[in-house]
Amino acid sequence: MTPKALFGQIVASLQEAALDPGHWPTAAGLIDMAVGAKGNSVLITGDAGLAPESIAWWRICLGGQRCEDLEREYFRAYWSHDERVPRMGWLPSGELMPVADLYTEDEKKTSLAYNEFLPRVDMQHGLHVRLDGPNRLHTIWTFGDSIETRGWSTAQIAVIERLLPHLCLFGSMWPALADARALSNSLAGLLDGGSIGLVQLDRQGRVVVTNDAATKLLRHRNGVLDSGGYLRALAPRENDQLRRLLAEAVPPFGEQGSAGTMTIRRSRSRTRLMLHVSPVAGRAWDFRPLRVAAVVLIVDPEKRSRIAPDLAAEVLGLTPAESRLAVMLADGHTLREIASRTDRTEGTVRWHLKQIFRKQGISRQTDLVRRVLSLERVAGQP
Repeated sequence: MTPKALFGQIVASLQEAALDPGHWPTAAGLIDMAVGAKGNSVLITGDAGLAPESIAWWRICLGGQRCEDLEREYFRAYWSHDERVPRMGWLPSGELMPVADLYTEDEKKTSLAYNEFLPRVDMQHGLHVRLDGPNRLHTIWTFGDSIETRGWSTAQIAVIERLLPHLCLFGSMWPALADARALSNSLAGLLDGGSIGLVQLDRQGRVVVTNDAATKLLRHRNGVLDSGGYLRALAPRENDQLRRLLAEAVPPFGEQGSAGTMTIRRSRSRTRLMLHVSPVAGRAWDFRPLRVAAVVLIVDPEKRSRIAPDLAAEVLGLTPAESRLAVMLADGHTLREIASRTDRTEGTVRWHLKQIFRKQGISRQTDLVRRVLSLERVAGQP
């Protein structure tokens, strides 16, 4: 492959990776080939100080393969002790810096990251570069050790410098597109609904965006409200429970978020609000977008149209018992309440729920609720 053809392939692969992170190892492998490096890593962050909670994306790729085990190990064992970390975020934008130059001579003798981890990933003699992006984004690239025995050549440096504008564009595109993906894949069917409140939270648990239904619910301060940019329940005990759910959905950096459900009493109504809290990120270590990290669905039984169980059964392929359970769950009932209302044990209800999960290929109550609520649009139609 000619250098010109390879360069064009890299640019195309970077665009594909921005649209779908699954394509990133291919792009990383092509970059290694063009540059003559043994591997590379890329980190996208919203904070020059590289606070862990600000990291939107990070990958280590060696030989065109993503190394998730090394990513985990580094963050668990080395990140907080690596002397170069706070220095990477303050490098002059676009200026290549040898990795070794970010350590003092004494640190090179004692640093665990420099002496243990970096040699294992062939990056002890690599190159760092930081690129400024929009909205205070920073993209930090580490090119692994050169395949040349004499170190980095002028020709290799020239290739890297030619790639920098495209690498910078990737770092700017990815978080924005990731936010859009999170919105379109998970929330598009709910943003237009007038009866379901939708609240989007960032990685610090702050409210980012609310749809019209959620805005009205929060403004009325009847059970739940927006207090200084954070969701809060009026009742102290319920507020403590809400805080726990939100903390589980947006956990400390690198941990898996989990979904949860609770009800909230209202002073001006006999019915309770049902809150479904769900993380946007799919897996631990698959770093989340900078803004949308979790969503909260607020279901108001008094505002929602009734979804017939037979409609849920037909569309979702459920048995009558399963469809009734799914509809009651979407209506805001807990599993215990469903068991009581249907004269079944809670264990039986949970068994039916597992059968629904198996049929739908899902594993969370929040996902089931979203699917049932999406039927609102066709409820009442032939």
